[in-house]
This record gives sequence, C-alpha cells and structure tokens, in this order.
Amino acid sequence: MGRSRVDAAVEELLSRVVSGTYPAGTALPGEAALASDLSVSRLTAREATRVLVTRGVLSSRQGSGTYVNEPEAWQDLGSLVALARHDGSEREVGLALLEVRRMLEVGSAGLAAARITDDRLQAMESAIAELRRADADDDVDAAAAADLDFHNHIIKAASNPFVSVTFAPLRDELVVARRITSSCHKVRAHAVTQHEHILTALRLGSPDAAQAAMRAHMDQTTNDLLEYIT
Repeated sequence: MGRSRVDAAVEELLSRVVSGTYPAGTALPGEAALASDLSVSRLTAREATRVLVTRGVLSSRQGSGTYVNEPEAWQDLGSLVALARHDGSEREVGLALLEVRRMLEVGSAGLAAARITDDRLQAMESAIAELRRADADDDVDAAAAADLDFHNHIIKAASNPFVSVTFAPLRDELVVARRITSSCHKVRAHAVTQHEHILTALRLGSPDAAQAAMRAHMDQTTNDLLEYIT
C-alpha cells in the first residue's frame, strides 16, 4: 500500500523544517499559503500540521499560529533522525543509533537467554540462513530484512512489552540504515558470524554469554561503520 496524501505532506513539511525553509522559532505560513506551498488541499495541510504538532516538531499557539519548535522539544525519533541525516553523514547517524541499540539490545539479549523458546531459536537460525543466502546472491534488501528479523526475534524473546515498545521506533529507522550497511559484502559476512555467536550463547541459556556476544556484535558493527560507511 502506498503512502497517503497526508503521509506525503507530513514528509514534505518535515523536510522543509529540517532544511531550514521553515526555521526553528518562526511561524508557518497560514493554512491557505501552506497548502499552496505543499501543493495539497487545506484539509491535508491542516492534518499534516497536526501530525507534526503531536510529534513535538511544531506547536500551535492560540490566536498566533503554528510555530517550529527547537529540536530539543521534538518527541519523535524519526523526525530527529531526519534532522541528523540532513546535518551530518550517514556514518554519524549510524554511530548515534548504535549507542541506543547497545543500551537496548545488550540487555535484551540477556533477558532472551533466560526466556527464549525452541521455536524462537529455530526462527533465528532460519534468519541467519536467509542472511547467508542473501549475502551469496548479493541481495541487499533481503540481507537487510534478514538482519532485522534476527534482532527482532531477540527483542520478542526478551518477553517484556516495554522493551518491544521502546525498540519499535528504533527498528523503523534501522530499515534505512540496514540497507546502507548491507550493501557491503564484508559487513554482511561479519553480521553472519556475529549472529551465529549470539545464537550459540542463547542456546546455552547464559545471560552473561548472550550479553557478551551482543556487545561484541555492537563493537563489530561500530568498526564496520567507521571503515566502510561514509
């Protein structure tokens, strides 16, 4: 299913905020002018504005208009990542996201080791096999999907709904990052090896070993970003 008109308008409006067309601290054009700028109806412009207000990117002031907030007030990971990608390199964004991943995924691996089921272990083994196949075929999209699938299984195996909800917006942003890193064969090969080490630790049911394996994976991914991604 394609994007809705509102989704497209939100993306375009956010792009203009990120690029500085509508700078922080300034008011957006009036609804009619904004709709014209975005080439959408006034209703669509109004809804796009409402979405970015809920994300903290914009704020509505009664009788004054809608203003662009400073990034410190933004409450949406996707919007902040869009800003970071505009202002910096993909490597810088990837390294920052890795810091968050390290905090979430190392602990999640420890929880998963104590709670994972045989069915989940089998699914993770299948994800590694798919990553290996995609690497051999140089299928970047399939490799990225298999990589994310493996990590999603760990989050689910942690069996903590708060972890899953916290990880969800990060997972959405990792789709883009994974396609970039998965374009490199050496990065894919490293991922296969590291995933196998993590799976071995999970099979042992050792939280300490699982955390150590995930930490090593994060270290390897950091090194790969520094060496292969600009």
